[in-house]
Amino acid sequence: MSKKIWIIGAIITAVVLALPMVGNISVAKMTNKRIAMLENNGIAVTSSDNGSNYMSTKSHYEFKLEDAAAFKAYLDSLSKAQVPAYMSSMLDDVVMAADVEYSNVLLNSDISLDLYPVAFTDEASKRMQSEDALLYEQMMQMLKDHAFLYHMDYDVAGSTFKGYIKDIDKEIVFQDGKKAKIVFESATFDGHGTLVEPTSVDLHVKNAAVDFRLPEDASMVLNLSDLESKSRFSAKNSFDLDYKTKHLYFKFKDVLSTMEIKAENMTSTSSSITVDGKLNTKVSAEVEAFDMNDANSSVKLKQLVFAMDANGIDEAAYEAFQKASEQASAGSQYTMLAAVGVLAKGFTLNVDTLSVKQLSIRDSGMMDGFNHKIKIEVKKDDNLVQKIQISPLALMQNINIDADLRFKEKFYAYLKAHSGNLAMADSFSKKDQGDVRFEILVKDGKITVNGIAL
Repeated sequence: MSKKIWIIGAIITAVVLALPMVGNISVAKMTNKRIAMLENNGIAVTSSDNGSNYMSTKSHYEFKLEDAAAFKAYLDSLSKAQVPAYMSSMLDDVVMAADVEYSNVLLNSDISLDLYPVAFTDEASKRMQSEDALLYEQMMQMLKDHAFLYHMDYDVAGSTFKGYIKDIDKEIVFQDGKKAKIVFESATFDGHGTLVEPTSVDLHVKNAAVDFRLPEDASMVLNLSDLESKSRFSAKNSFDLDYKTKHLYFKFKDVLSTMEIKAENMTSTSSSITVDGKLNTKVSAEVEAFDMNDANSSVKLKQLVFAMDANGIDEAAYEAFQKASEQASAGSQYTMLAAVGVLAKGFTLNVDTLSVKQLSIRDSGMMDGFNHKIKIEVKKDDNLVQKIQISPLALMQNINIDADLRFKEKFYAYLKAHSGNLAMADSFSKKDQGDVRFEILVKDGKITVNGIAL
C-alpha cells in the first residue's frame, strides 16, 4: 500500500511541477508568433532572460528597424490609424524595448508588458548631437529613466488589454538657453485584439500640455484636458474614431503679435469603409464654445456644428495623392496632378450641415449665425488630367453643386457693412423666415443663384 501511495504521490507531484511548464509553452507560443511576425516584416528582434524563475518567465526584447520598405508594407496592410504609437516611433530613429512577464501556471493567460524607447539609432544620435548636444544629453537621460513608457496587461485567452502611459512632467533646456515644459498626466487605455494588431482602443488623458520658450523672445503654450478617444478598426478597409476633449488652450506670442485660442467641449466622430476599391467616409464635429483673439481682431463662436460624408472616392487614386503629398509640397505640380487624379475618378461630397448658432466678430456683440448645406458631385472623366492641362476651367464641366446657404439677417448685415465684395451678391439674395438665403446651383458649367443665371 505504501508503494502505491508513493507512486500516486509522485504522479501528483510530477503533474503539479509540470503545470507551469505547460503554461509557459502555451503563452510562449503566442508571444513567439508575434515576434516572428515582426521579424518577417523588417524588424530585428533580440531577446534575453530578465530574471525568470519557476513560477514566471521574464524576458527583455529590443526592436530595431532593419528593412524600412518591408515594415512600411506591413503597416500599409493594416488600417492606417490602427498602428499603435510605439510602432510608428520605430520609424523615427529609436530602438524600442519591451519587458515581458507572464505566469508559468497553465490557467493564467495574463501577460504584463512594459514598452519604451531604450536608445537612438547611431544615425539619429549623430544628427541630434550635431544639432543640440545639450538636448541630446537630456533625451538620453530620459531614455535611461524609461520616461516614455507604456504599461500593458494583456489577457491572451480573452484578447483584451488595459494599461497606462507613464506620467511626464519634465523641463528641457536647449543649448541656446530656451526651455520647454512637457506635461502628460494620467493616461490610461484599454481595448481588444491581438498584440501588435488591436481591433479597438479606448484612451483617456487627464491633462497634456507643452510650454515652449522659442528664439527671439517668442513662446508657445498648448493645454488639453480630459481627452478621450475611441477607435475601432476591424480590418484595413474599416475604421471608426470618436474623440472629445473638455478644454483646449493655445497661445503664441512674439515681439510683434499675440494669438490666443480657447475651446470648450469639442467632439468629433469619423468612420470610413472601403468597398470594391471605393472609399466612403463620414465626419462630424461639434464645439460648444470657441474664442480666438489676436492684436487686431477677435472671434467668438457658440455651438459650431459640422457634418459631412464623402462617397465613392477611388482608393488607389487617393493613396497616390497621399504619397505625392508626403514626397512633395502641397503646391507642387506632382501633388496637383495627383489631386486631379482623384477628381478624375469621380465621387460625391455632402456637407449636411455647417452651422454656428451664435457668433461675435470684434466688437459686433453676439449675433445669430448661419446654417449651410452643400452637395457636390464630381463626375468621372478619365481624360480630366489632359483637359485641365489645356484649360483649368474644364473642371467646371465635371462638377455639379447644389448649395443652400442661410445667414441670419443681423450677421449678413454685418458682413455687408464690412465687406464691399458682397455688393453684387446682395442683388441675388432673398429673405426666407428670418434668413438671407442663397440657393446656388452649378450644373454643366452653368451657375444660377436663387434661380438667376450668372
